[in-house]
Amino acid sequence: MSGSYYHYKEPSIAVTEEGYKGGIDLVLTAPPRNDWFMQVDGRFAYGRNDYTGAGNKGGNPDWYTEFRGTLGKDFERDGYSFSPYSGIGFRYLFNDLRGQTSTGALGYRRESRYVYIPIGVTHRLRLESSAKLSTTLEFDYLVKGWQKSNLTDASTFLPDQTNKQHSGFGVRASMYYEKANWLFGPWFHYWRIDQSETTSTTVTVSGSTFRALIFEPKNRTVEIGVRLGYRF
Repeated sequence: MSGSYYHYKEPSIAVTEEGYKGGIDLVLTAPPRNDWFMQVDGRFAYGRNDYTGAGNKGGNPDWYTEFRGTLGKDFERDGYSFSPYSGIGFRYLFNDLRGQTSTGALGYRRESRYVYIPIGVTHRLRLESSAKLSTTLEFDYLVKGWQKSNLTDASTFLPDQTNKQHSGFGVRASMYYEKANWLFGPWFHYWRIDQSETTSTTVTVSGSTFRALIFEPKNRTVEIGVRLGYRF
């Protein structure tokens, strides 16, 4: 389980969301064969964000889930080891901004889906007979993203839109003190996603028809937390 501080920002339009999340993690690792290992892990985190942009709005539900599968190899040395790995990951985020902000602006639900390739390495340093310091660095290459904006929540004149995202990356780092079956320590996640493709749609208001261009702005997410875990 873990607790974290979450900060999302769209710099071009001065929109931010921030808050705290609680999370649950599950990791399944197949027994190594010839120092090769396979790992499947999942994470669910939930919290409530405070929005600042077109006014202010607090207590907005925000949650995400991730599933990853990786393959790696252990290289043992005297007193330490390092384990490079790679695989495939999927991230889904749901953000609910329905309702009015302090200036009367109407919000809507947003759904983000990322498919990415994690490339990382874990270094383990033996501290004593039953304790280790485990440090992981990882780069996440965005293969493709989809941003769904449920604009009908804000206005019946606006259709829901899905914008594809082709460029972006993530960075992860963690450092855990491991002893016996327990681990504890800090972690860091970062995402930077470039502006999406632009879609166009027809909007009709009071008999007049307009062409609207819709895109997801460039954005970045920072999440910093601590984790307490137990291995069965």
